[in-house]
Amino acid sequence: MPSGTEETKDQQSTNSMDPQVRELIDKFNTLPKEKQQAVARDLTGNVPPPDQKTSNNVWIIVIWAFVIIMVGAALVLCLSVFFPPAKDGTKPEMILTVFTTITAFLAGLFAPSPVSGRKDDA
Repeated sequence: MPSGTEETKDQQSTNSMDPQVRELIDKFNTLPKEKQQAVARDLTGNVPPPDQKTSNNVWIIVIWAFVIIMVGAALVLCLSVFFPPAKDGTKPEMILTVFTTITAFLAGLFAPSPVSGRKDDA
């Protein structure tokens, strides 16, 4: 427990704040919980969602990262057939787990969403 002369990190950061910011935080903290949530929603609601091009670029990066890891894991699995495992090295089972997990992730991208509400005819 801090003594009278010691300050916690929160107190130090509060004391070094601009007075207007401190006043705003104090007023925010006096609001009822529902009003605080409404203010937070209003403030975060001003951040627009990414456009389609940005969203596509993010997905391309994610997919390529998984593909690179999958290809690397497949190469390591293939090479591990020709070399005995090191005494304290990575076990082949671990590489196989990485490979199968990433394969399942990539296959899951092609599966229809279970919550899409679409019913396929059997």
